[in-house]
Amino acid sequence: MKVGKELASDLYQELFVILCEKDEEWIKDKYNSGYWEGFIVRIVLNQYYGRYTEFAKKHLNPIGEEDIDNIELIEDNYNERADKEHRFKERALELTLSRLDWYHNRIWDLYANGDEEKGIKRMSARSINRVTGISRHEILKVIKTVTEKTNQLYNSRYAYRIN
Repeated sequence: MKVGKELASDLYQELFVILCEKDEEWIKDKYNSGYWEGFIVRIVLNQYYGRYTEFAKKHLNPIGEEDIDNIELIEDNYNERADKEHRFKERALELTLSRLDWYHNRIWDLYANGDEEKGIKRMSARSINRVTGISRHEILKVIKTVTEKTNQLYNSRYAYRIN
């Protein structure tokens, strides 16, 4: 992505602001180390591609510059649609789990709900691994299997009903 002339000069100015805020000893050390160009390039890249930098806030993602007076809001039955989608996904999950063996069901239950008595956190393969001794790789494989089969079932049976 090319930096246009206006943004290039703004980026150049931002670089100087950053360098002016640095300690004089730091600048001397970096300049004498032979890596000065590398530091400058890294600062510029971080400023341009970083999401939360001053440059990004001022020039790439400015707040309040869009005209919101002419935006038209489309009324949608979002809540009804989301509820319907949630119910269908639950049905697909239940059906998927009913087709899988007890091992998949138990791992999924521990992953989805956790177990306070045993110290298993909800949605944490690592805590299941610590308590049960089952490898995290195996746990993640089971979770992936359940989610993929559920998504396939949902897409083939229920997704068309939402629209």
